[in-house]
Amino acid sequence: MMTADKIKKLIGTLSGVSLVDDFTIDEAGSLKGRIAVATGQDNTDLEWNVEISPTYPFKAMGSEPIHFQNKNLLDYPHIMQGGNLCMHPAEYENAESQFVNDLKQLKEWIEKYYVKGKKDAHYEHLVVNHYPIHKRYYTFCFAEIQEDFVEGDYGIVHYATLPTGQKNDCQVFNYVAQKFVSYLKTKKVLPCKISKSYQELRSCAGVYCLLSDIPSVYNKFIVEEYDSIKGLFSQSQKNYIHSFVVSHRDKYDFFPLFCGYRIPGGGVYWQAMMIFMEDLPIEPVRVGTGKNRVWLTDFKRGQIQWAETVDISYQYFFGRGAMPEELANKKMLIMGVGAIGSIIAETLTRCGAKNISLYDIDNKEPGNVCRSSYPFYTGITEKTLDMGNLLRQISPHVECTSLKPIVDLVVKSYAAEHEDKSALAEFFDEFDVIFDCTTDNQLMRVMDSVGTKALLVNLSITNHAQDLICAFSPNVTETVLLIYGLLKRDAETDMYNPTGCWNPTFKASYNDIECKVQVAVKHIIKMLSRLEPLSNFYIIEDDLNLKINKL
Repeated sequence: MMTADKIKKLIGTLSGVSLVDDFTIDEAGSLKGRIAVATGQDNTDLEWNVEISPTYPFKAMGSEPIHFQNKNLLDYPHIMQGGNLCMHPAEYENAESQFVNDLKQLKEWIEKYYVKGKKDAHYEHLVVNHYPIHKRYYTFCFAEIQEDFVEGDYGIVHYATLPTGQKNDCQVFNYVAQKFVSYLKTKKVLPCKISKSYQELRSCAGVYCLLSDIPSVYNKFIVEEYDSIKGLFSQSQKNYIHSFVVSHRDKYDFFPLFCGYRIPGGGVYWQAMMIFMEDLPIEPVRVGTGKNRVWLTDFKRGQIQWAETVDISYQYFFGRGAMPEELANKKMLIMGVGAIGSIIAETLTRCGAKNISLYDIDNKEPGNVCRSSYPFYTGITEKTLDMGNLLRQISPHVECTSLKPIVDLVVKSYAAEHEDKSALAEFFDEFDVIFDCTTDNQLMRVMDSVGTKALLVNLSITNHAQDLICAFSPNVTETVLLIYGLLKRDAETDMYNPTGCWNPTFKASYNDIECKVQVAVKHIIKMLSRLEPLSNFYIIEDDLNLKINKL
């Protein structure tokens, strides 16, 4: 535990740091004091108020346990709105070592940003403090559009309602922007680059205005007063806001006013202020006299109520990790969305796949939930419908469609009646990659004989998930039978037999299956992206690890 005496002693061991005011304990148990740090410039020191949490050196509730504050440095990088230095120091279990390191990091900040005047290369969005508005939080997601906005643009923004969330014991009203309709471009529609399923949700309307400059203080904090932002709107934009209010006053209790500004790289970032019809922040203003008198719209004095906005454009949504874009753009068909297929479908979606079609002849039942990526809550329904809904909930960038179960009958009937399977090949040529996870040997043979241009990837698993087999076209059937012959697994005993007259199925938990499927998908993605050679393989497990055997 830190004490005032320990702090005084530790400061005495560091050159360039001195104690200005002794540390004392406040009512909350925090230690507060004041220090000075030399800058090396004409004997100039920077003075900092220091507050140390009782939890020091451990941070709690996501907050750092020490704060250095100087409100005169707001123009410098990493100084927050209250004057606190934003720092993320290395962690030490020992409080004394942590304190010495924190002071060293403070000195490094002074040298880099105050003395040398360096700026960070990466762009940081404006800092917006989010507070409940009428005891609720509001969040708007948006994505980039196909083409750019014209300067000074304004018009209608259409947005859809998402499920309500909760944080800090308050409800969170969630929305996603669907499209912008430009007034300057004579009602030209500018859709956001999100999937069709989100575009087709029921819409509400708000207003958007592309501002003449960034609505910031010190180029990093959002402005908080209408007086500080109204000069960034053109008069035409202000008048348009008023016309929207007049035409929608009886339809909406509130609407978002999207305020856009250019960011480095040329894109537009949106901040949304909440406008409530019962307390409008705009008013008519009379300009001129006599015949030259006109009424214009302007903002009143008052505090802006900013909602939270999040850019969900593809590059940010999958910024923390995704498959290569070339593969993400391919059209994929997953045949069989049971234990293996459902995991593959979810994994590909979370890795950024943009176009997935699903096929299965079965319904999802409660017994499927324990080892597949299905929820129980949705009850009995077609597997493809349930999985499609799940994938769309995961990603706003995936277009997901389902093939009807009758495809199985059509494909096999055609294969039985026709030696020339070019018509089937033409059907499957629509796809770039086809994952066959059906464990249907008859379908496997048909797909092998079709001759489609799509790459076939056949995945199956042995009883108790001892092994996973992956075979690529051509000659999928030959490869799969060869590997099963090499493994010599008993496929008949200790199977799971459901109640009634049903085919037995293999036994394995979700964990048994997923660990092998995820390893397989990792290598399949690399192979399809040409990061490693395309090769048939099978995965076996011993007591210590998983082993990949390539043919």
